[in-house]
Amino acid sequence: MLRILALTVLAMVSIQAADLTAKLDAILAEVPAGGLASVVVADCASGAVLYRHRADRPLMLASTTKLLITAAALRGLGADYRFRTRLVALGPVSDGTLPGLGVIGGGDPTFDEHFNDDRNPARIFADWAARLKAAGVRRIQGDLVIDARLFSGPIRPDTYPKDAENIQRWYSAPASAFAWSDNCIEVRALPGKAGAPCRIETRPHSPRIQIDNRTSTGAGKVIIGRAKTTNTVTVSGSTATATDWFPLAIAEDPDLLAGDELKYQLGLAGIAVTGAVRLDAVDPEAGRTLIDHRSDLAPALRLMNQRSQNFYGEQVLRLIGVAGGGRGSLEDGLSAARTNLEKLVGKDAGPITLMDGCGLSYGNSASAGTLVRLLTVMAGDKIFVESLKEEKKYDLSGAHGRVKTGTLAVAVCLAGYVEADGRRHAFALLFNRGESTRWYWATGLRDRCYAAIAAHVAASAR
Repeated sequence: MLRILALTVLAMVSIQAADLTAKLDAILAEVPAGGLASVVVADCASGAVLYRHRADRPLMLASTTKLLITAAALRGLGADYRFRTRLVALGPVSDGTLPGLGVIGGGDPTFDEHFNDDRNPARIFADWAARLKAAGVRRIQGDLVIDARLFSGPIRPDTYPKDAENIQRWYSAPASAFAWSDNCIEVRALPGKAGAPCRIETRPHSPRIQIDNRTSTGAGKVIIGRAKTTNTVTVSGSTATATDWFPLAIAEDPDLLAGDELKYQLGLAGIAVTGAVRLDAVDPEAGRTLIDHRSDLAPALRLMNQRSQNFYGEQVLRLIGVAGGGRGSLEDGLSAARTNLEKLVGKDAGPITLMDGCGLSYGNSASAGTLVRLLTVMAGDKIFVESLKEEKKYDLSGAHGRVKTGTLAVAVCLAGYVEADGRRHAFALLFNRGESTRWYWATGLRDRCYAAIAAHVAASAR
């Protein structure tokens, strides 16, 4: 009887797998001439591949690149890794006066509104200022010195899209050892008297941001843009109401702009800084550490994946490089990430090409087979799995997903897990435009493939 039952179960599994194959084959048959697709589905428990379509063809990954960076970070930094930023007294406090304050940047990406309950990105610096004041600091008679040596080299990958539109958008923000508010300049316009120029506010509060104000108060629309290579912002058009904050990627000097905002927040707290904000080395042993701020890696990885925050990916990549013995450069990070990934999936998993830490560069590539192999290896890592966004669009009879999307002008991707009744399946759906003459087909095919996979997982759990 038991043998008959076992054979019946195997037959059902075989029928279900055949049904999945038929459904996915039919969907992928609609990929137009010249279009590219790589699709794989596997059972995480057994490692068995349930479906494969051009499984070994490397394709552009878009933001599913972040899956590789997340795994490399957990392998190279460790699940218990904590970002560390230190504020160091550059001399003794005398009658409330400090001769200088040093900041040793630790690459922490979380000094932004996402990690502040009141959605105020300046709150963390305001808290530091309050702590310094409570410690007796009333004046800094000297410079605010930013030690940004943890990172080196170009602040953004040379492989990012370089057109004027892309280079100034928030998703092209640079990396820096000391960063604030996702390394973006935020701008808003506040109307004045009818016909008069609007008042323009920026954050960070920094003299390094130049404003070309071409606005007027009245009905209309405000247009905000940034120069290609400098922090000069042009605001034009008109408005009769206050605009929302509009983010622009910092073009240059992100560490200094973060320092300028800290100086501003110190001033608001009543701690005047008479000197300049400048870059230099800070010896952590030369003075008393006044603040030793630490934050956890896992929440940063969740935000990176669930909001597809490119800036977080670039920060984490450079820290992977530091942990691998490098200087915190882009190249060191890429090299260490590749080494960590090879240790996870093996040398025979297929080629992985990394150009950045987020997927914005078109050269990031791997096959669906390689991605699914990595997902299968990481399926038991709670931090990795829970860093992915819950997908309930095709929540069928208890099946639910944890996924990472990826979209570029020529790539539409989705990868992650679908689970039901404790059975977890890994999948990767990579669609590239290739040489196809049209490009409206990929999103629909991706969604239909995912729906078929979710239906299969739900049925196999019954």
